[in-house]
Amino acid sequence: MILVLILTAILISTLGALWIAIIPEESKKERNLVVTTTLVISAAIVWGLLVYILSTGNYPVIEVPLASLKWRLLLDPLGMTYGLIASTLWVFAAIYSFGYMSKDRRQRKFFSFFLLSAGITLGIAFSGNLFTMYLFYELLTFATYPLVVHQGTKEALESGTKYIKYSLVGASFILAALVMLWRVTGGTLDFGALPTLFGVASSGQVATIFFLFILGFGVKAAVMPLHGWLPSAMVAPTPVSALLHAVAVVNAGVFGILRTVYSVFGPSLLLELNVRWILLVIVSITILMGSLIAIKQDVLKKRLAYSTISQLAYILLGAFMLHPLGLAGAILHMIFHSTLKIVLFFAAGIVAEETSYVKVSELGGVGKLLPLTLGSFGLVSLGMIGMLPLSGFWSKYYLLQGSLNTGSWPILAILLVSGLLNAFYFIPITISAFTGKAEINEVTKGSSFVLMLVPTLILTVLALVFGLLPGLTLPLVNGVIGQFFSL
Repeated sequence: MILVLILTAILISTLGALWIAIIPEESKKERNLVVTTTLVISAAIVWGLLVYILSTGNYPVIEVPLASLKWRLLLDPLGMTYGLIASTLWVFAAIYSFGYMSKDRRQRKFFSFFLLSAGITLGIAFSGNLFTMYLFYELLTFATYPLVVHQGTKEALESGTKYIKYSLVGASFILAALVMLWRVTGGTLDFGALPTLFGVASSGQVATIFFLFILGFGVKAAVMPLHGWLPSAMVAPTPVSALLHAVAVVNAGVFGILRTVYSVFGPSLLLELNVRWILLVIVSITILMGSLIAIKQDVLKKRLAYSTISQLAYILLGAFMLHPLGLAGAILHMIFHSTLKIVLFFAAGIVAEETSYVKVSELGGVGKLLPLTLGSFGLVSLGMIGMLPLSGFWSKYYLLQGSLNTGSWPILAILLVSGLLNAFYFIPITISAFTGKAEINEVTKGSSFVLMLVPTLILTVLALVFGLLPGLTLPLVNGVIGQFFSL
């Protein structure tokens, strides 16, 4: 039964994508119904599986031998975290897309790859070994490429080419690490196989494998200086930007690093290798540089892109502390950043569609024309900064606690400074939007606007609920911590 549910959650979106690909372009209602139904069913299954593993404590493993390799699926708290984020937010992104893409003449192509990418993302989340994860990880690159280049412009094609090049280089590092790991472990790519063989392999071999994985997954996680593809991908439609920067691709990289650190190597082994400070320095630089560059960006989506680069590094910062509190902060920030950032992109898309404004300098007074949109933007911005009563406060609180408990005082300073930088590039947008004078007097708010606004408002409320009731996430967070630390 569990196998059927897992496969259904992964494959139903793929079947939906194939269905959409063969129905006529003009069959809008049927297409939207297929998209909504498949994504809701997939999300419902994932929520059901979460309840199952948290209530029973069982982490089912399903595997199929493939020659000398194994195709393996696993349900565990870490994978469920990513799967839950992706499957849930994809539903909201779909509803938003119905409005945003309503005038697009290539919706069949868009939604086919939109659904295909959703299923592949769940494949990454539920992968039970590195071989399975690598296959889905590579598939995600090629499934999301058509979404990046959807506009078909020269800029879009150039951005797509950059995205593919970066992704394939990253994948080559991962593949090299897999080959080395296969040799070191005597022919296995299962999670948890390496720490038992630390005495067999030299510390140099183990460290090399580790950093190859970090480089490979670090491309999609946009760790500087591997981040170049991310701002360029902003030419994609806003729903795609939201998925790239809040749900699918960037979190695939982050999830890959979390798997590497905790499922493949483990905190004890990495502490023995003494690589923690190297990693913390790299992500600290990314946090600060991403924020500093974001301040200078006038194009709103690019400002949000560099914000994403910085915020993703918060997750990695917590992971690299190799401490339960740091990991708690990382998991919380993975959940909360996804929810907050997708709202920011949704709001930016609404503004662009209703006013044609895409620059921060153009937004003066727009809040008076689109009060709910800019109000949502301003409210979730507080969460990105780390202020109550929004959810982002709690993830940064745990990161601060992790830095204190590991004696990482410089990290504490990094977190405080970055919070100020976040305020510098977010708060002026909202102030200008509600105090400035708009150059236009009104906007047309049709049915497409409603489809975009509703998911934006619901997710804003959700971010507020998580801020007021952070305990709602604790069963999942505690499950992840208990998976990797003996407390």
